[in-house]
Amino acid sequence: MKRIVIAALVLLALASCSKPKSQETLELTYGGQLYPEDYLIQGGNFFGKYGLTVKANLFSSGTEGNEALISGVVDVNSASDSKSVALFNALGQDVVIVGTAQRGDRYTTIVRADSSYTDWSQLKGKKVATRYGTGAEFVLHRFFDSRDDLAWEDFQWVNMKTEDMIAALDNKQIEAFTVWAPTPEISEALGVGKAMLSYGKYALTPVLLHVKASVLEKKRDAVVRFLAGLLDRYDMIQGKGAEAAVVAAKAASAGGATIDPKAFELAFRRIDFSLDVDQAILGELKSTAETLLRNKKIEAVPDFRVDMSVLADAKVLRSKR
Repeated sequence: MKRIVIAALVLLALASCSKPKSQETLELTYGGQLYPEDYLIQGGNFFGKYGLTVKANLFSSGTEGNEALISGVVDVNSASDSKSVALFNALGQDVVIVGTAQRGDRYTTIVRADSSYTDWSQLKGKKVATRYGTGAEFVLHRFFDSRDDLAWEDFQWVNMKTEDMIAALDNKQIEAFTVWAPTPEISEALGVGKAMLSYGKYALTPVLLHVKASVLEKKRDAVVRFLAGLLDRYDMIQGKGAEAAVVAAKAASAGGATIDPKAFELAFRRIDFSLDVDQAILGELKSTAETLLRNKKIEAVPDFRVDMSVLADAKVLRSKR
């Protein structure tokens, strides 16, 4: 009898020491931005069921996120197409794209809610704002290149901080501003502005998810679980947009920002948050790099390294939960 008890205790100890890998709790650090879907990460619980704890840092720019990835402060980051080009130029083949965070109508031109503007041609000679050196300026140049009747010099440009744009529009210091979500949607929710034009038709301007190859080799299981959680986030945005908006607004409030849930709901309807990296995304990334090269912002178009097997494994993992 004593031997049986001892044997049972040994088996119990072995079982506790050999916990199945799928039940292990892993950790991952994420460098996002002040984007609608990243507020949702902070407010929602998308990773617990996959045995993953995520520490999310939201940076005010893609440059900060790139620096955090390079220095090892975060394991995964998100960055726009132009910042992705910069990241590959900095790290070469030690950076890998594992997914897409946003694409499509990410940037919107806002005019006052009571204005009659419906086209850029009506704004010629007027004061209009954007933030220089950002994707917003880049996408505007792409749009103007598509129109023979418009030139950058037709407008009085104001290089303005994002946080000042809504007040400047409301006070009639400017007639329009162009920026990324959620600022346009906040102005709409406040009743200050209305959307004149979004730019997905002219440039997909994707936001990419990156990880260092050296980190992916060590933490691949954690990255797979992270992407599985992001797929759940996408489903929530698609199927429960109003609920997702409330969660994101609460997260923003906890971080000191007051944003109406209606603003997040508008952004969730306007932008494509699917994760797959398809040929359209890769073509857009290459086109962005070529434009930056022509404008002498970079010295060469980098070779972009993509590993979609990580997302494929995340989809398999989800199917088992």
